[in-house]
Amino acid sequence: MWNPVDTRFYAKKLPVAIAAIDDGSEANFIRTLLEQLNIVTLLHTIGTPNDFLQVIGQEGEAPPFLVISAHGDQGGLIFGEYIDEIDVSSLQNGVMYPSTIAEAIRLPGTVVINTACSAGVKEAGEAFMKGEIQAYIAADEDVTGETTALFLMHFFHKLVKGRSVEEAWEHAAAYDEESRLYRLYLRDGIYKVGDDGKKIRIEG
Repeated sequence: MWNPVDTRFYAKKLPVAIAAIDDGSEANFIRTLLEQLNIVTLLHTIGTPNDFLQVIGQEGEAPPFLVISAHGDQGGLIFGEYIDEIDVSSLQNGVMYPSTIAEAIRLPGTVVINTACSAGVKEAGEAFMKGEIQAYIAADEDVTGETTALFLMHFFHKLVKGRSVEEAWEHAAAYDEESRLYRLYLRDGIYKVGDDGKKIRIEG
């Protein structure tokens, strides 16, 4: 497990890794936001599909929290086109689909938050959960960048205040109608936040 020295400071910092698949502007904003919340970050600037596969296959070096900053399509992650020298065998038309992620992911105990649109659909959630992760959080429809930022701010603010992952997600997902699109995948099922602000199991 990734354990930076900052986690042992007098004012302990929560460690969060960020995987930036898109142009990096969202990821850098997320990094700045999290560091304002007394969080130590590690930014993975993803250059190729295999870079990302290495990040999600870390096993014993897995981070406690991983935020994936990317664009999405039907549960897949958009990587785009590459020159011929780059191995793109893990992509289909520039997209990495859940079936590939399910085969590669090994992040025991990690909480994964995916900012990509539609990354919370069942196929994607189940794929990530195959990596022995603690939880997977993502919206199952398209959401705005503003909603993503608000969700992450509310979620991690509660975590640094000592709340559990479930409590932090419930608080963040209850903010407004668009925030309620963020699904929580646990080993015992899939959850959403209802109109009353409380979690509801929708499957499992």
